[in-house]
Amino acid sequence: MGGQNMGLLKALQKKAVLFERRKVIKTLTTSSPEDIVQYGEKLLLAAFRRAATRVPAYKNILQKHHLDPEMIRDVASFRDQVPILTKEDVFPLYDIDDLCLDRNFSLIKSAMSSSGFSGIFSFGINTEANFRNAVKAIDTALDLIFDISRKKTFFINSLPMGVRIPTSLPIADTSVRFDMALAIYKKFSKKFDQVIVLSDPHFLKKFLEDGIEQGIDWHIENIHLITGEDWVPETFRSYLGHLLGTDWDRMDRGMIGGTMGVAELDLNLFHESKDLIRIQRAALQDEKLRYALYGQGVTISPTLLHYYPHRTFLELVDSNDGKPELVVSMLSDSLLIPLIRYNVKDVAQLIPYRQLQQILEDSGYGALCPQLKLPLVAIGGRKGRMVENSAGQAVSPEEVKQGLYSDFTAAAATTGYFKLRVEGGGILVEIQLKKGVADSPELQDRFHRAIATFVSAECKVLLYEYQKFPYAMELDYERKFKNI
Repeated sequence: MGGQNMGLLKALQKKAVLFERRKVIKTLTTSSPEDIVQYGEKLLLAAFRRAATRVPAYKNILQKHHLDPEMIRDVASFRDQVPILTKEDVFPLYDIDDLCLDRNFSLIKSAMSSSGFSGIFSFGINTEANFRNAVKAIDTALDLIFDISRKKTFFINSLPMGVRIPTSLPIADTSVRFDMALAIYKKFSKKFDQVIVLSDPHFLKKFLEDGIEQGIDWHIENIHLITGEDWVPETFRSYLGHLLGTDWDRMDRGMIGGTMGVAELDLNLFHESKDLIRIQRAALQDEKLRYALYGQGVTISPTLLHYYPHRTFLELVDSNDGKPELVVSMLSDSLLIPLIRYNVKDVAQLIPYRQLQQILEDSGYGALCPQLKLPLVAIGGRKGRMVENSAGQAVSPEEVKQGLYSDFTAAAATTGYFKLRVEGGGILVEIQLKKGVADSPELQDRFHRAIATFVSAECKVLLYEYQKFPYAMELDYERKFKNI
Protein backbone atom coordinates (compact mmCIF):
# COMPACT_ATOMS: atom_id res chain seq x y z
CA MET A 1 0.00 0.00 0.00
CA GLY A 2 2.87 2.35 0.78
CA GLY A 3 4.15 2.16 -2.78
CA GLN A 4 0.68 2.64 -4.23
CA ASN A 5 0.05 5.66 -2.00
CA MET A 6 3.39 7.16 -2.99
CA GLY A 7 2.59 6.65 -6.66
CA LEU A 8 -0.82 8.27 -6.22
CA LEU A 9 0.73 11.22 -4.37
CA LYS A 10 3.26 11.78 -7.14
CA ALA A 11 0.53 11.61 -9.78
CA LEU A 12 -1.55 14.18 -7.88
CA GLN A 13 1.47 16.47 -7.44
CA LYS A 14 2.26 16.27 -11.15
CA LYS A 15 -1.35 17.05 -12.01
CA ALA A 16 -1.28 20.05 -9.68
CA VAL A 17 1.94 21.34 -11.26
CA LEU A 18 0.50 21.02 -14.76
CA PHE A 19 -2.71 22.75 -13.69
CA GLU A 20 -0.76 25.68 -12.22
CA ARG A 21 1.45 25.92 -15.32
CA ARG A 22 -1.51 25.93 -17.70
CA LYS A 23 -3.21 28.56 -15.55
CA VAL A 24 -0.15 30.81 -15.92
CA ILE A 25 -0.03 30.20 -19.67
CA LYS A 26 -3.74 31.02 -19.99
CA THR A 27 -3.22 34.25 -18.05
CA LEU A 28 -0.32 35.30 -20.28
CA THR A 29 -2.22 34.56 -23.47
CA THR A 30 -5.68 35.90 -22.58
CA SER A 31 -5.10 38.86 -20.23
CA SER A 32 -4.83 42.37 -21.59
CA PRO A 33 -1.21 43.49 -22.13
CA GLU A 34 -1.92 46.57 -20.02
CA ASP A 35 -3.07 44.50 -17.02
CA ILE A 36 0.07 42.35 -17.21
CA VAL A 37 2.33 45.42 -17.14
CA GLN A 38 0.36 47.15 -14.38
CA TYR A 39 0.61 44.08 -12.16
CA GLY A 40 4.41 44.28 -12.41
CA GLU A 41 4.36 47.97 -11.51
CA LYS A 42 2.43 47.14 -8.34
CA LEU A 43 5.21 44.76 -7.31
CA LEU A 44 7.95 47.32 -7.97
CA LEU A 45 7.55 49.52 -4.89
CA ALA A 46 7.35 46.49 -2.59
CA ALA A 47 10.58 45.14 -4.12
CA PHE A 48 12.31 48.51 -3.65
CA ARG A 49 11.23 48.84 -0.01
CA ARG A 50 12.27 45.27 0.72
CA ALA A 51 15.79 45.95 -0.56
CA ALA A 52 15.96 49.42 1.00
CA THR A 53 15.08 48.20 4.49
CA ARG A 54 16.53 44.68 4.59
CA VAL A 55 19.72 44.68 2.46
CA PRO A 56 22.63 46.38 4.32
CA ALA A 57 24.59 47.20 1.15
CA TYR A 58 21.58 48.78 -0.52
CA LYS A 59 20.80 50.82 2.60
CA ASN A 60 24.35 52.17 2.42
CA ILE A 61 24.05 52.94 -1.30
CA LEU A 62 20.86 54.94 -0.74
CA GLN A 63 22.49 56.82 2.14
CA LYS A 64 25.39 57.75 -0.14
CA HIS A 65 22.83 59.20 -2.56
CA HIS A 66 21.04 61.00 0.31
CA LEU A 67 17.82 59.20 -0.57
CA ASP A 68 15.13 58.56 2.02
CA PRO A 69 13.22 55.42 0.89
CA GLU A 70 10.00 56.91 2.29
CA MET A 71 10.14 59.53 -0.48
CA ILE A 72 9.57 56.82 -3.12
CA ARG A 73 5.79 56.51 -3.25
CA ASP A 74 5.01 55.74 -6.89
CA VAL A 75 6.63 54.62 -10.15
CA ALA A 76 7.32 58.22 -11.19
CA SER A 77 9.33 59.01 -8.03
CA PHE A 78 11.09 55.66 -8.39
CA ARG A 79 12.24 56.57 -11.90
CA ASP A 80 13.23 60.11 -10.91
CA GLN A 81 15.11 59.50 -7.66
CA VAL A 82 16.33 55.91 -7.18
CA PRO A 83 19.98 55.59 -8.23
CA ILE A 84 21.01 53.44 -11.17
CA LEU A 85 23.68 50.89 -10.25
CA THR A 86 26.35 49.00 -12.14
CA LYS A 87 28.31 45.96 -11.03
CA GLU A 88 31.18 48.33 -10.18
CA ASP A 89 28.93 50.01 -7.60
CA VAL A 90 27.99 46.74 -5.94
CA PHE A 91 30.18 43.65 -6.09
CA PRO A 92 33.72 45.01 -5.56
CA LEU A 93 32.63 47.25 -2.67
CA TYR A 94 30.53 45.05 -0.39
CA ASP A 95 30.91 41.79 1.44
CA ILE A 96 28.61 39.06 0.11
CA ASP A 97 26.71 38.95 3.44
CA ASP A 98 25.86 42.65 3.13
CA LEU A 99 24.41 42.11 -0.33
CA CYS A 100 21.97 39.52 1.00
CA LEU A 101 18.45 40.08 2.28
CA ASP A 102 18.69 40.31 6.11
CA ARG A 103 22.39 39.30 5.75
CA ASN A 104 21.03 35.75 5.62
CA PHE A 105 23.76 34.18 3.50
CA SER A 106 23.08 30.84 5.21
CA LEU A 107 20.03 30.40 2.98
CA ILE A 108 22.30 29.79 -0.01
CA LYS A 109 21.50 26.68 -2.07
CA SER A 110 23.75 27.42 -5.05
CA ALA A 111 25.89 30.24 -6.40
CA MET A 112 26.76 31.38 -9.90
CA SER A 113 29.41 33.76 -11.19
CA SER A 114 29.28 36.03 -14.20
CA SER A 115 31.72 35.41 -17.05
CA GLY A 116 34.09 38.15 -15.91
CA PHE A 117 34.00 39.53 -19.47
CA SER A 118 34.07 43.12 -18.16
CA GLY A 119 36.99 42.43 -15.83
CA ILE A 120 34.77 42.28 -12.73
CA PHE A 121 33.01 39.18 -11.45
CA SER A 122 29.47 39.46 -10.13
CA PHE A 123 27.52 36.76 -8.33
CA GLY A 124 24.04 35.33 -8.10
CA ILE A 125 22.72 33.20 -5.25
CA ASN A 126 19.85 30.73 -5.32
CA THR A 127 17.90 29.88 -2.19
CA GLU A 128 15.68 26.82 -1.95
CA ALA A 129 12.61 29.02 -2.50
CA ASN A 130 14.18 30.85 -5.42
CA PHE A 131 15.25 27.55 -6.97
CA ARG A 132 11.69 26.20 -6.79
CA ASN A 133 10.35 29.40 -8.35
CA ALA A 134 12.99 29.20 -11.09
CA VAL A 135 11.96 25.63 -11.89
CA LYS A 136 8.34 26.77 -12.27
CA ALA A 137 9.29 29.74 -14.43
CA ILE A 138 11.63 27.82 -16.73
CA ASP A 139 9.31 24.83 -17.09
CA THR A 140 6.43 27.17 -17.94
CA ALA A 141 8.53 28.86 -20.64
CA LEU A 142 9.61 25.47 -22.01
CA ASP A 143 5.99 24.33 -22.08
CA LEU A 144 4.93 27.48 -23.89
CA ILE A 145 7.56 26.97 -26.57
CA PHE A 146 8.21 23.21 -26.74
CA ASP A 147 5.02 21.69 -25.28
CA ILE A 148 6.96 19.69 -22.68
CA SER A 149 3.84 18.70 -20.75
CA ARG A 150 2.74 16.60 -23.74
CA LYS A 151 6.07 15.63 -25.29
CA LYS A 152 8.58 13.48 -23.42
CA THR A 153 11.60 15.77 -23.36
CA PHE A 154 15.29 15.40 -22.54
CA PHE A 155 17.45 18.46 -21.83
CA ILE A 156 21.19 18.70 -22.53
CA ASN A 157 22.82 21.64 -20.76
CA SER A 158 26.13 22.45 -22.44
CA LEU A 159 26.71 25.86 -20.91
CA PRO A 160 30.10 26.30 -19.22
CA MET A 161 30.79 24.45 -15.99
CA GLY A 162 28.90 25.82 -13.00
CA VAL A 163 25.78 27.00 -14.83
CA ARG A 164 22.93 24.75 -13.70
CA ILE A 165 19.47 24.89 -15.25
CA PRO A 166 16.52 24.70 -12.82
CA THR A 167 14.03 22.38 -14.49
CA SER A 168 12.01 19.29 -13.65
CA LEU A 169 13.01 17.72 -16.97
CA PRO A 170 15.56 14.88 -17.08
CA ILE A 171 18.82 16.68 -17.80
CA ALA A 172 22.46 16.03 -18.67
CA ASP A 173 25.03 18.64 -17.60
CA THR A 174 27.90 18.14 -20.07
CA SER A 175 29.53 21.56 -19.77
CA VAL A 176 31.41 22.35 -23.01
CA ARG A 177 32.39 18.79 -23.91
CA PHE A 178 31.32 18.14 -27.52
CA ASP A 179 32.19 14.46 -27.34
CA MET A 180 30.13 14.01 -24.17
CA ALA A 181 27.13 15.98 -25.47
CA LEU A 182 27.06 14.05 -28.76
CA ALA A 183 27.56 10.69 -27.05
CA ILE A 184 24.64 11.36 -24.72
CA TYR A 185 22.49 12.63 -27.57
CA LYS A 186 23.10 9.55 -29.71
CA LYS A 187 22.45 7.15 -26.83
CA PHE A 188 19.45 8.87 -25.24
CA SER A 189 17.56 10.70 -28.00
CA LYS A 190 15.52 7.74 -29.23
CA LYS A 191 14.02 7.32 -25.76
CA PHE A 192 12.35 10.74 -25.96
CA ASP A 193 9.94 12.62 -28.20
CA GLN A 194 12.36 15.54 -28.39
CA VAL A 195 15.73 16.77 -27.13
CA ILE A 196 16.58 20.37 -26.25
CA VAL A 197 20.25 21.43 -26.27
CA LEU A 198 21.30 24.69 -24.59
CA SER A 199 24.73 26.24 -25.09
CA ASP A 200 26.91 29.03 -26.39
CA PRO A 201 26.28 29.70 -30.12
CA HIS A 202 29.77 28.58 -31.17
CA PHE A 203 29.32 25.33 -29.28
CA LEU A 204 25.98 24.63 -30.95
CA LYS A 205 27.52 25.26 -34.36
CA LYS A 206 30.29 22.77 -33.71
CA PHE A 207 27.87 20.32 -32.07
CA LEU A 208 25.80 20.13 -35.26
CA GLU A 209 28.80 20.08 -37.61
CA ASP A 210 30.56 17.36 -35.60
CA GLY A 211 27.32 15.39 -35.51
CA ILE A 212 27.12 15.47 -39.31
CA GLU A 213 30.72 14.22 -39.52
CA GLN A 214 29.72 11.34 -37.22
CA GLY A 215 26.84 10.37 -39.49
CA ILE A 216 23.88 12.06 -37.78
CA ASP A 217 21.20 13.26 -40.19
CA TRP A 218 19.83 16.24 -38.29
CA HIS A 219 17.01 16.63 -40.81
CA ILE A 220 15.21 13.64 -39.30
CA GLU A 221 16.10 14.23 -35.64
CA ASN A 222 13.62 15.70 -33.14
CA ILE A 223 15.98 18.28 -31.69
CA HIS A 224 15.70 21.93 -30.69
CA LEU A 225 18.49 24.37 -29.81
CA ILE A 226 18.57 27.24 -27.32
CA THR A 227 21.34 29.79 -27.61
CA GLY A 228 22.66 31.58 -24.54
CA GLU A 229 25.75 33.51 -23.44
CA ASP A 230 26.00 35.86 -26.44
CA TRP A 231 24.03 37.79 -29.07
CA VAL A 232 23.60 36.04 -32.41
CA PRO A 233 22.50 37.46 -35.77
CA GLU A 234 19.53 36.18 -37.69
CA THR A 235 21.86 34.79 -40.36
CA PHE A 236 23.39 32.53 -37.70
CA ARG A 237 19.94 31.10 -37.00
CA SER A 238 19.54 30.60 -40.77
CA TYR A 239 22.81 28.69 -40.94
CA LEU A 240 21.92 26.36 -38.04
CA GLY A 241 18.44 25.94 -39.52
CA HIS A 242 20.09 24.91 -42.79
CA LEU A 243 22.00 22.18 -40.93
CA LEU A 244 18.86 21.02 -39.10
CA GLY A 245 16.45 21.28 -42.03
CA THR A 246 14.16 23.60 -40.07
CA ASP A 247 10.71 24.43 -41.43
CA TRP A 248 10.35 28.04 -40.27
CA ASP A 249 6.58 27.98 -40.76
CA ARG A 250 6.12 25.16 -38.25
CA MET A 251 9.24 24.62 -36.11
CA ASP A 252 7.74 21.47 -34.58
CA ARG A 253 11.33 20.26 -34.76
CA GLY A 254 14.56 22.14 -35.40
CA MET A 255 13.58 25.33 -33.59
CA ILE A 256 16.55 27.57 -32.73
CA GLY A 257 15.56 30.02 -30.01
CA GLY A 258 17.41 32.39 -27.74
CA THR A 259 17.35 33.13 -24.04
CA MET A 260 19.05 35.81 -21.98
CA GLY A 261 20.02 35.66 -18.36
CA VAL A 262 22.38 37.65 -16.16
CA ALA A 263 24.27 35.65 -13.53
CA GLU A 264 23.70 38.13 -10.72
CA LEU A 265 20.00 38.54 -11.61
CA ASP A 266 18.56 35.23 -12.78
CA LEU A 267 18.54 32.71 -15.61
CA ASN A 268 16.09 33.02 -18.50
CA LEU A 269 15.07 36.60 -17.78
CA PHE A 270 13.93 37.00 -21.39
CA HIS A 271 13.32 34.51 -24.17
CA GLU A 272 12.24 34.15 -27.77
CA SER A 273 9.21 32.25 -29.03
CA LYS A 274 8.20 30.85 -32.41
CA ASP A 275 6.13 33.96 -33.04
CA LEU A 276 9.06 36.29 -32.36
CA ILE A 277 11.40 34.21 -34.49
CA ARG A 278 9.04 34.55 -37.46
CA ILE A 279 8.87 38.32 -36.89
CA GLN A 280 12.65 38.60 -36.79
CA ARG A 281 13.09 36.52 -39.92
CA ALA A 282 10.58 38.75 -41.71
CA ALA A 283 12.48 41.84 -40.50
CA LEU A 284 15.72 40.46 -41.93
CA GLN A 285 14.16 40.44 -45.39
CA ASP A 286 11.77 43.39 -45.16
CA GLU A 287 13.43 46.77 -44.67
CA LYS A 288 10.11 48.51 -44.02
CA LEU A 289 9.26 46.17 -41.14
CA ARG A 290 12.79 46.37 -39.74
CA TYR A 291 12.78 50.17 -39.72
CA ALA A 292 9.31 50.28 -38.13
CA LEU A 293 10.44 47.94 -35.34
CA TYR A 294 13.95 49.20 -34.62
CA GLY A 295 14.39 52.61 -36.23
CA GLN A 296 15.24 54.17 -39.58
CA GLY A 297 18.41 52.86 -41.19
CA VAL A 298 18.88 49.83 -38.92
CA THR A 299 20.69 47.08 -40.85
CA ILE A 300 21.35 44.62 -38.00
CA SER A 301 18.21 43.63 -36.12
CA PRO A 302 18.53 43.21 -32.35
CA THR A 303 17.12 40.07 -30.76
CA LEU A 304 13.44 40.45 -29.91
CA LEU A 305 12.50 38.79 -26.60
CA HIS A 306 9.51 38.41 -24.30
CA TYR A 307 9.91 39.55 -20.70
CA TYR A 308 7.71 38.99 -17.65
CA PRO A 309 6.61 42.17 -15.82
CA HIS A 310 5.85 40.21 -12.66
CA ARG A 311 9.53 39.14 -12.52
CA THR A 312 11.40 42.16 -13.86
CA PHE A 313 10.76 45.89 -14.16
CA LEU A 314 12.67 47.19 -17.18
CA GLU A 315 13.80 50.72 -18.04
CA LEU A 316 16.15 52.39 -20.49
CA VAL A 317 18.79 54.90 -19.47
CA ASP A 318 20.26 57.40 -21.91
CA SER A 319 23.97 57.27 -22.66
CA ASN A 320 26.46 59.64 -24.25
CA ASP A 321 26.37 57.92 -27.63
CA GLY A 322 22.59 57.98 -27.85
CA LYS A 323 22.18 54.22 -27.51
CA PRO A 324 19.95 53.45 -24.51
CA GLU A 325 21.17 50.90 -21.97
CA LEU A 326 18.95 48.35 -20.26
CA VAL A 327 18.22 48.77 -16.54
CA VAL A 328 16.60 45.88 -14.61
CA SER A 329 14.88 45.74 -11.22
CA MET A 330 14.20 42.27 -9.82
CA LEU A 331 10.78 41.87 -8.20
CA SER A 332 10.64 38.41 -6.62
CA ASP A 333 10.56 38.22 -2.82
CA SER A 334 12.51 34.93 -2.95
CA LEU A 335 15.74 36.51 -4.26
CA LEU A 336 18.58 36.63 -1.74
CA ILE A 337 20.39 39.42 -3.65
CA PRO A 338 17.55 41.65 -4.95
CA LEU A 339 19.19 44.15 -7.30
CA ILE A 340 17.24 47.35 -8.05
CA ARG A 341 17.78 49.62 -11.08
CA TYR A 342 20.77 47.56 -12.18
CA ASN A 343 22.36 48.58 -15.49
CA VAL A 344 23.31 45.42 -17.42
CA LYS A 345 25.09 47.53 -20.09
CA ASP A 346 23.25 46.04 -23.05
CA VAL A 347 21.96 48.24 -25.84
CA ALA A 348 18.19 47.79 -25.84
CA GLN A 349 14.74 48.96 -26.87
CA LEU A 350 11.46 48.37 -25.04
CA ILE A 351 8.46 47.62 -27.23
CA PRO A 352 5.00 47.41 -25.60
CA TYR A 353 2.79 44.63 -26.91
CA ARG A 354 0.24 47.04 -28.41
CA GLN A 355 3.01 48.89 -30.25
CA LEU A 356 4.28 45.65 -31.75
CA GLN A 357 0.74 44.68 -32.69
CA GLN A 358 0.20 48.00 -34.50
CA ILE A 359 3.54 47.82 -36.33
CA LEU A 360 2.79 44.31 -37.57
CA GLU A 361 -0.68 45.27 -38.76
CA ASP A 362 0.58 48.41 -40.52
CA SER A 363 3.38 46.45 -42.21
CA GLY A 364 1.14 43.64 -43.43
CA TYR A 365 2.30 41.06 -40.88
CA GLY A 366 -0.69 41.06 -38.53
CA ALA A 367 -0.85 37.25 -38.64
CA LEU A 368 2.54 37.11 -36.86
CA CYS A 369 1.32 38.89 -33.72
CA PRO A 370 2.53 36.86 -30.70
CA GLN A 371 0.17 34.66 -28.75
CA LEU A 372 1.79 35.77 -25.49
CA LYS A 373 0.52 39.21 -24.43
CA LEU A 374 3.88 40.05 -22.86
CA PRO A 375 5.87 43.23 -23.54
CA LEU A 376 9.08 42.96 -25.55
CA VAL A 377 12.71 43.91 -25.12
CA ALA A 378 15.04 44.11 -28.10
CA ILE A 379 18.68 43.41 -27.19
CA GLY A 380 21.31 44.70 -29.59
CA GLY A 381 24.53 43.50 -27.97
CA ARG A 382 27.01 45.08 -25.58
CA LYS A 383 27.81 48.77 -25.40
CA GLY A 384 30.97 50.32 -26.79
CA ARG A 385 32.07 47.49 -29.08
CA MET A 386 33.07 49.34 -32.26
CA VAL A 387 36.28 49.96 -34.16
CA GLU A 388 36.78 53.02 -36.32
CA ASN A 389 39.05 53.55 -39.33
CA SER A 390 40.98 56.75 -40.09
CA ALA A 391 38.04 58.04 -42.17
CA GLY A 392 35.73 57.84 -39.14
CA GLN A 393 33.79 54.80 -40.38
CA ALA A 394 32.82 52.43 -37.55
CA VAL A 395 32.27 48.67 -37.65
CA SER A 396 30.77 46.49 -34.91
CA PRO A 397 31.22 42.76 -34.26
CA GLU A 398 27.47 42.38 -34.76
CA GLU A 399 27.77 43.56 -38.37
CA VAL A 400 30.65 41.18 -39.03
CA LYS A 401 28.72 38.26 -37.49
CA GLN A 402 25.68 39.01 -39.63
CA GLY A 403 27.84 38.91 -42.76
CA LEU A 404 29.92 35.94 -41.67
CA TYR A 405 26.90 33.62 -41.53
CA SER A 406 25.10 35.02 -44.57
CA ASP A 407 27.19 32.71 -46.78
CA PHE A 408 26.70 29.11 -45.60
CA THR A 409 29.90 27.92 -47.29
CA ALA A 410 31.93 30.58 -45.51
CA ALA A 411 30.12 29.86 -42.23
CA ALA A 412 30.95 26.16 -42.51
CA ALA A 413 34.66 26.96 -42.98
CA THR A 414 35.14 28.91 -39.72
CA THR A 415 34.89 28.24 -36.00
CA GLY A 416 33.00 31.54 -35.77
CA TYR A 417 35.80 33.26 -33.83
CA PHE A 418 37.22 36.47 -35.26
CA LYS A 419 39.11 39.56 -34.15
CA LEU A 420 38.15 43.05 -35.30
CA ARG A 421 40.83 45.72 -35.08
CA VAL A 422 42.40 48.75 -36.76
CA GLU A 423 45.70 48.39 -38.62
CA GLY A 424 47.34 51.21 -40.56
CA GLY A 425 44.17 53.28 -40.33
CA GLY A 426 42.06 50.55 -41.92
CA ILE A 427 39.80 47.88 -40.43
CA LEU A 428 41.06 44.31 -40.30
CA VAL A 429 38.91 41.23 -39.69
CA GLU A 430 40.98 38.21 -38.64
CA ILE A 431 39.06 34.93 -38.86
CA GLN A 432 39.87 31.49 -37.46
CA LEU A 433 39.25 28.63 -39.87
CA LYS A 434 38.08 25.22 -38.67
CA LYS A 435 40.51 22.35 -38.22
CA GLY A 436 41.43 20.89 -41.61
CA VAL A 437 40.30 23.93 -43.62
CA ALA A 438 43.07 25.55 -45.66
CA ASP A 439 43.30 29.21 -46.59
CA SER A 440 42.87 30.07 -50.26
CA PRO A 441 42.27 33.15 -52.43
CA GLU A 442 38.79 31.81 -53.27
CA LEU A 443 37.90 31.46 -49.59
CA GLN A 444 39.33 34.90 -48.83
CA ASP A 445 37.12 36.39 -51.55
CA ARG A 446 34.03 34.54 -50.30
CA PHE A 447 34.51 35.83 -46.72
CA HIS A 448 35.19 39.36 -47.96
CA ARG A 449 31.99 39.45 -50.04
CA ALA A 450 29.91 37.94 -47.22
CA ILE A 451 31.09 40.51 -44.68
CA ALA A 452 30.73 43.41 -47.13
CA THR A 453 27.03 42.55 -47.46
CA PHE A 454 26.36 44.00 -44.00
CA VAL A 455 29.43 46.18 -43.30
CA SER A 456 29.47 49.57 -45.00
CA ALA A 457 33.16 50.35 -44.31
CA GLU A 458 35.86 48.66 -46.36
CA CYS A 459 37.45 45.81 -44.41
CA LYS A 460 40.49 43.69 -45.07
CA VAL A 461 39.90 40.01 -44.30
CA LEU A 462 42.70 37.78 -43.07
CA LEU A 463 42.13 34.04 -42.59
CA TYR A 464 44.10 31.90 -40.15
CA GLU A 465 44.30 28.14 -40.22
CA TYR A 466 43.02 26.76 -36.93
CA GLN A 467 46.26 26.36 -34.97
CA LYS A 468 47.72 29.65 -36.23
CA PHE A 469 44.91 31.89 -34.97
CA PRO A 470 46.82 34.28 -32.67
CA TYR A 471 43.94 34.99 -30.27
CA ALA A 472 43.25 31.50 -28.95
CA MET A 473 41.15 31.42 -25.78
CA GLU A 474 42.62 30.08 -22.55
CA LEU A 475 39.69 27.63 -22.28
CA ASP A 476 37.72 27.02 -25.47
CA TYR A 477 34.00 27.77 -25.01
CA GLU A 478 34.47 28.29 -21.25
CA ARG A 479 34.61 32.08 -21.49
CA LYS A 480 33.33 34.72 -23.86
CA PHE A 481 35.70 35.64 -26.67
CA LYS A 482 36.54 39.34 -27.02
CA ASN A 483 36.11 40.25 -30.69
CA ILE A 484 37.70 43.65 -30.14
